Order: sequence, then structure tokens, then C-alpha cells
Amino acid sequence: MNQQLNPEQIRQLLNRSAAQLDDPTLARLREMRTQTLERHTARHAHALALSGHGKHAPWHTVLQQHKPSLWIAGVLLAASILSGIAYWQQTSDNDTSDEDIAILTDDLPIQVYVD
Repeated sequence: MNQQLNPEQIRQLLNRSAAQLDDPTLARLREMRTQTLERHTARHAHALALSGHGKHAPWHTVLQQHKPSLWIAGVLLAASILSGIAYWQQTSDNDTSDEDIAILTDDLPIQVYVD
């Protein structure tokens, strides 16, 4: 059964099937459809508000009230990250002082470093 149905045919089939249902069942189906549409609308409005696309978005108010302190916090965070990276690079350079001391005190023979 590879027959393709267009939306008009589907609508006609659903209408014929709905005509065979009794009134209490149809009323219950109508009620459930209304509730589902209300939940979908409410969920969609809530998602828009959380994403910042609404006049009552929570981030909009927070950002407006604390804008200067957020900039300062961001600059301090960036400065601390950059200084941490610089410190890490400085300490991770090849520190050969221990090997030099070992060579000078004859604890480590020079042949270890000669290819």
C-alpha cells in the first residue's frame, strides 16, 4: 500500500470516521484538543521567555540591573585566565637547572646528553 494521501483525502477520512463517533466521545475529543493546544501555547510562550524573546524575560531584567558589575566581572575573569596561562607557560618551560646541578656535581654523566 504505497498510495500517497494528500491532506484533503486525510481530512475526508477523518471526517467520515468522526461522524461514526457518539456525542460524548466527540465532546471529550474536543476538550482534549483544546487542553493540548493551551498547553502547547503556554509551553511555547515559556520557552520564548526563557530564551530572552519576551518582554518578561528573566535575563533582560538581570542584565539591565547589573550591567556594569557584569562587565567588571568579565574583565576580571579574562585577566585571571590570561595570567594563569602566562604563569603555566613560564613554569612549564624546560627548566634544566636540576640537570645542570647534577652534571656539575658528577651525579649525572655528560654522556647522557650526548647523541
